Amino acid sequence: MKKSLLALPFAFAACVAPVHAEPTDLGAGFSLSGNAAVVSDYRFRGYSQTNFRPAVQVGFDLAHSSGFYLGNWNSNVSDFVFTDGNLEMDFYGGWKGDVGGGLGLDVGVLHYYYPGSSSPKGGNYNNTDLYLGLSYANYSLKYSYTPGDFFSAPDTKGTWYLDGTATFDLGDGWGLVGHLGYQKLKNQVNMDGDDIGHYVDYKLGVTKDLKGWVVGLAAVGANKDNWLPTKNGHPSGRLGAVFSVSRAF
Repeated sequence: MKKSLLALPFAFAACVAPVHAEPTDLGAGFSLSGNAAVVSDYRFRGYSQTNFRPAVQVGFDLAHSSGFYLGNWNSNVSDFVFTDGNLEMDFYGGWKGDVGGGLGLDVGVLHYYYPGSSSPKGGNYNNTDLYLGLSYANYSLKYSYTPGDFFSAPDTKGTWYLDGTATFDLGDGWGLVGHLGYQKLKNQVNMDGDDIGHYVDYKLGVTKDLKGWVVGLAAVGANKDNWLPTKNGHPSGRLGAVFSVSRAF
């Protein structure tokens, strides 16, 4: 598989421990919050975006008391995965709130952008997803749909992803997080040139809150790990341990 065919950039990386902090009140119902993380490997949907190397990630969210929000999230990526590009910038907006009975709804649009990269279709890599999320207590379920070509890969319209996450408070600042996702692909081949129409990714990890600094360690991978290669030819979806340090502000 050619390195330029497709890449998987992924905000809300499944390897980072959840972080929370009181947002800054801006008045008129608006609030601002941020988050930052350092991870030993930027994974999303099981696949490394940094050739198994570290990443620094920063995000900001502007929210209104009505439930509407806008946000931006950024991370370094590998220029092998995203030809000539080394930065991912995500922009998103939507609405979230309680719809009754403790059920939370989150609906919005997310745009991925890679300045300076060179995609197979010409111009920069980019992608737009529409998403719908549900949450209840410590469980969440999210569906993402790509109405256009998936990350600038030709003839991939209609790709979608469904994932579920659960978090558990173990007490004394310790937490447990589990994640399972199903990625539906269109017109894709693996490193051996064989068709790959779908795969399942997974994560199981523990976290520890140290006075606002959240340290995490997780096992992350995909059942079909050879969809995308790394610079040295290793399957980028292979099982691996990911260490993270994150903080909300």
